[in-house]
Amino acid sequence: MQIRKVVLSASGLVFAFALTIPAAASADSHSTVTRTADSAVSTHKSAASRSSAESAENYWTPQRMRRAVEADTPADAKASRKAAVDAAAKPSQLAKPQKATTSKKARGVRIATSIVQGKVFFHNPTNGGDYACSAAAVNNPTKNMVFTAGHCVHGGAGGTWATNWVFVPAYYNGSRPYGTWSAKTLTSFNGWINSSDLNYDIGVANVWDNGSSKLVNTVGGMGLGYNYGYVNTVTVWGYPAAFGYDGEVPYVCQNIGTWQDGSRVRNGCTMVEGASGGPWLRDYNETTGLGTEIGVTSTRTDPPAYIDSPYFDNKIQTIYNNTANG
Repeated sequence: MQIRKVVLSASGLVFAFALTIPAAASADSHSTVTRTADSAVSTHKSAASRSSAESAENYWTPQRMRRAVEADTPADAKASRKAAVDAAAKPSQLAKPQKATTSKKARGVRIATSIVQGKVFFHNPTNGGDYACSAAAVNNPTKNMVFTAGHCVHGGAGGTWATNWVFVPAYYNGSRPYGTWSAKTLTSFNGWINSSDLNYDIGVANVWDNGSSKLVNTVGGMGLGYNYGYVNTVTVWGYPAAFGYDGEVPYVCQNIGTWQDGSRVRNGCTMVEGASGGPWLRDYNETTGLGTEIGVTSTRTDPPAYIDSPYFDNKIQTIYNNTANG
């Protein structure tokens, strides 16, 4: 594992507290690769059975959750400064937001956010470290999809897949009002896995059902869109865990503008470590807690002033199509 201070270099690239998960000999034994380009995706079987998923859920005791360290991008991660080729393409919506259909509002828990977003926890089997990120449930046919940052599912170049990966929707100061959802599979772009290219710092988890309940039916799911251009008004959720934040409660930057940052998208939210993977939402409805996800928090500047996301272009259709029925 590498730990480095966040630095904005003269070239404009952002480097963050680095998490590099060393490769393990057996890590890719259950992986499948689709196509070969950077925009192709690889999928890893995180938990082969419901019983192994339960083992991951049981691993995350309240003590381990509180001790989990915020996960951020490898120090050598970089992004091409070339503008995304699909920036002017016609906007497309892959999934429409869906309200929860089966769950009741949690009692005795102060939920200060949309219950569709939440916190991610995962384990590094090589160095024994436990880590945390942010994420949101996304609507899909099998009602089990979670979108986050690529570095929250895989360590990037020279790294390997996370283990004991779980999503806790509406996590709040140790409370899990809607349960703990274990990853069945983890997916990211080869551009991230092989090259730590920040343009591909996107991850997807397909989670197991929790008993007889499906994730999206329980908490709802965000919509998913791409090719909306660089200029949008978004709402950003996340669990920052530095600069006075402790990662135990969610924060929001609401109705803020975005703009182009090379090949990526930037906004003026001051989220910090721990917010990685948090959703950037167009058309956010405060009543329903739903919107259309068009970005994920990937990196920040130093001092905290701006955050960046990969631009959601046609590659989002690739990763969605490969995971929609997972």
